[in-house]
Amino acid sequence: MTASISVSSVLPPAPRLRLATALLALVVAALLIPAAVQAQGRVGADSATRTRRYRHDVLYGAALGFAYAGIDQLRNDPIEWGRGWPGYERRLASNVGEFLVQETVTDLLAAQLDRQLDYQPCHCHGTGRRIGWALHAAVTDPQPDGTHPIAFPRIVGAYAGSFAQAAWRPVNPGASRTRVALVNGTTSLLVGAGINVWHEWRAHGRR
Repeated sequence: MTASISVSSVLPPAPRLRLATALLALVVAALLIPAAVQAQGRVGADSATRTRRYRHDVLYGAALGFAYAGIDQLRNDPIEWGRGWPGYERRLASNVGEFLVQETVTDLLAAQLDRQLDYQPCHCHGTGRRIGWALHAAVTDPQPDGTHPIAFPRIVGAYAGSFAQAAWRPVNPGASRTRVALVNGTTSLLVGAGINVWHEWRAHGRR
């Protein structure tokens, strides 16, 4: 007589749901990656193809994943993953996985909507106007015709990555995974706004 062990017999309903959600997020990312890599077209001031830009961003994100995993390891966050190499592996996979989902969704939507990925400096004068432009560009996409449509690729990508990570990363008791995902996604957009201000300052310094 053989005994069979299934996921349903080992994990209670809530962890099973989180595991299923995490697996679904990884499958979606795996399906989106080829489409994003194949999405050709000129983009940015350096006329790099979207494929080359995507590969560059993935490598950059992976490098950041190693750094952020090290910080989480020092903080032992989340504590459920423990310390040592196994804990670092989980944190590394979590951080890189979040970025991979975010970047893939962002790049794929940008290709479909024909949106540029590079920051477009303001041709205005005055510190206040330039900062306002940079902050506005965090949630809009300046177009050659002067319009500023909502930056759906960037916004959807930020929250797709945060919700994916919230599905597999442990949270504090009593905390809401939805709230954690919303906070992390919004934080990602705010960080992007800060990076835009830096790009605007650098571009103005070259003039």
